[in-house]
Amino acid sequence: MAAPLDHNFQSQSNEGQLKTTSNSPERETIAGGLDWDGPGDPENPRNWPLWQRSLHSAIPALWSFGLCAGISSLVAAIPLLQQKFDLSRNVALLPVTLYTVGFSIGPCIASPISELYGRRCIYWTNLPMLIIFNAIAAASNNFVVLVIFRFLAGVGGSGVLAVAAGSLSDIWDTRDAGRVGVPYILAPFLGPSLGPLIGAYVLEQYNDDWRWSIWVLLCILAPVALTLPMMKETSKSRILYLRYKKRGYTSLNMTAASQTKTIQRGLLRPLHMAVSEPLLLLLGLYTAYSFAMIFSFFGSYAYIYSTIYRFNPRQIGLCYIPVIVGFLFGVLTFGFFDAIKYQKAARLKKEIVPEHRLYAALFGSGFVPIGLFWYAWAPHESVHWIVPALAGLPVGWGTLTGFLTAIAYIVDVYGSANSASAVAANGLLRFLLGAAFPQFIIQLYQSRIGIYWAGSIFAFLSLLLVPVPWYFFYKGQQLRQRSHYLTNAE
Repeated sequence: MAAPLDHNFQSQSNEGQLKTTSNSPERETIAGGLDWDGPGDPENPRNWPLWQRSLHSAIPALWSFGLCAGISSLVAAIPLLQQKFDLSRNVALLPVTLYTVGFSIGPCIASPISELYGRRCIYWTNLPMLIIFNAIAAASNNFVVLVIFRFLAGVGGSGVLAVAAGSLSDIWDTRDAGRVGVPYILAPFLGPSLGPLIGAYVLEQYNDDWRWSIWVLLCILAPVALTLPMMKETSKSRILYLRYKKRGYTSLNMTAASQTKTIQRGLLRPLHMAVSEPLLLLLGLYTAYSFAMIFSFFGSYAYIYSTIYRFNPRQIGLCYIPVIVGFLFGVLTFGFFDAIKYQKAARLKKEIVPEHRLYAALFGSGFVPIGLFWYAWAPHESVHWIVPALAGLPVGWGTLTGFLTAIAYIVDVYGSANSASAVAANGLLRFLLGAAFPQFIIQLYQSRIGIYWAGSIFAFLSLLLVPVPWYFFYKGQQLRQRSHYLTNAE
C-alpha cells in the first residue's frame, strides 16, 4: 500500500540507513525542532478542503492509469508496425518493451530528487516529458525515432510511480489513505489489462492508423494536464523547508555537494537493495513473475484467440475482462484479511510483526498456478472461448493479492527510512521482467512443444513460487535480522 511519509526535514539527506550508520545529533535536532504550527495549520495538506485533497488524489491515479495503459495500447498496432516498417514481431515490440523498461529507471531518478525538492516538481516536470515524448513518437515516420522517444517517455513520465504513494500519505490520515489509494494501486494493473482493448477499438475507429494507439494515451492524460497547474506541494519536509527559509533560517540549506551525494545514493540504493537483500530479492521475484505473466498475455492472448477462435483484436481485448475482475477480487481479499487479521492484531497489542500482513498472500498463493494450468490446457476449438478466458480471473486474483501483500510487508519491514527505496527495488524487478516476457512468448507458443506445454512451462514455474509467502510467514523474522539495512527486526 502507500509507503509511509518520511517526515525528516529537508536538511537531512533521507538516505537509506545502513545498520552501521546514524544521523548526526545536529541533524536530528534540526529535524526534530520543526513541525506544523498546530493541528489546524492551513498549510498542512490534511487540513485542505475535501475537494482539494480529492483532486490531489485523483490526478496521480488517472496519470498512473494512462501511463500504464500506454504500455499495451500499442500492442494492438504491432501488426501494423510490422507491415509499415517491414519488421519482425520482436523488433516491432521494441516501442512497448523499452517504454516498460523506462518504468524501472524513471522512479529511481524521481525518488531522490523528490526528497530534496518535493513532490510537485516531479509532477510538473514528468507530465510534460511524458506528453511531449509520446507526441514526437506518434508523429514520427521513422521507427528508430519511435523507439527512442517511447523509451524517453517511459523514463521521463514514470516518476509518478515513485511519489504518488507519498502524496496520498501526505494528504490523508492512515485510516483513510488505504481506501483513497485503491484507484492508484489498481492503475498499474488495470492500465496494461485495458490497454489492448482501448488500442483495438481506437484503431478500428481511425482506420488502422497505428499512431492513434499512442494519441489515445494523450487523450487519457488531457484532464491531468488541465488540472496539473492546480497542484500544490504536499511534502511536509518541503513545505516546512520553504516556510523556515522564508523566515530567514538560511542555515537549513544543504550544500550542492550534499544534494549531489543524496541524489547519487538515491539512484543506486534501489538497485543495491534489489540484489543484496535476500528478503527483497525473493519477494521481488515472487511479485515480478506474476506481473510478467499478465504482460505475457499480450502475446499469448493474441496468438491463441486469433489462431484457435479466429478472434479479431477487439474481441481479443475483451478477453482481458476476467483478469480485471480478478484484480478487484484481489483488492477485496486484501482488505478482508487486513481487517480481520492485521487490524485485529493491532488492537490487541501495541507492536505487531510484519508477518501479519501475509494472510492474503497465503490465501491466494495457489491462484496463479491454478489459472495458468487452466489457461494452458483449456483452448480447443471444441471448447467455448469463455473457458480459457475465465482462467484470467484466478491469475489476476492471485497476482494482486501477492502484490498488495508484498508492498504492505515491505513498508512494515523497512519503515520510513528505507521503504521508498525498497518499494522501488520491487518495481525495478517487476517492470524489467514485464518488459522481457512479451519478447519470447510467441516464439515459445509457435515452437514444437505447442501451446499446451508452452503454457504449462509457465504454470510449473509458478508452482515453485507458491511456498514464498509461507516461507516469509515462518522465517520472515530471520530474514529481517540478516538485512543490511535498518528494519523492524524483532
